[in-house]
Amino acid sequence: MSKQIQVVGAAILNDQNQILATQRADARVLGQQWEFPGGKIKAGETPEQALTRELEEEFSVQAQVGPAVGPTFKHEYDFGTVNLTVYYVRLASEDLRLMAHGKVVWCEQTQLGKLDWAATDRQIAELIGQEDLTQLSI
Repeated sequence: MSKQIQVVGAAILNDQNQILATQRADARVLGQQWEFPGGKIKAGETPEQALTRELEEEFSVQAQVGPAVGPTFKHEYDFGTVNLTVYYVRLASEDLRLMAHGKVVWCEQTQLGKLDWAATDRQIAELIGQEDLTQLSI
């Protein structure tokens, strides 16, 4: 059995309900693929606490975590199985400092399918593309 990695991600929405997509830096694992920002859950953290911490570390911004996009999605990579749960998030500011990503882009729902997502994130992007984001309360 492969190593199980518990990860949280953020489907960050702006005031126009565009979604923030982040491209992994070239030198990182899965470099140049697109993902929802976030990271590993540390021992003793709830997923929401982990996501708040990760967004502070990655972008130096405060976040308000909302509901989960859907179920936890899994994908087996060479380095282990990623178990990813993505939450809808609103940020206190759109002034982001890029610490772990090479590029960010705000996407309309219809644009999500055009990016080269990491395998686990692709499943989430497809789900978000079908959601009615105007009904979200965060």
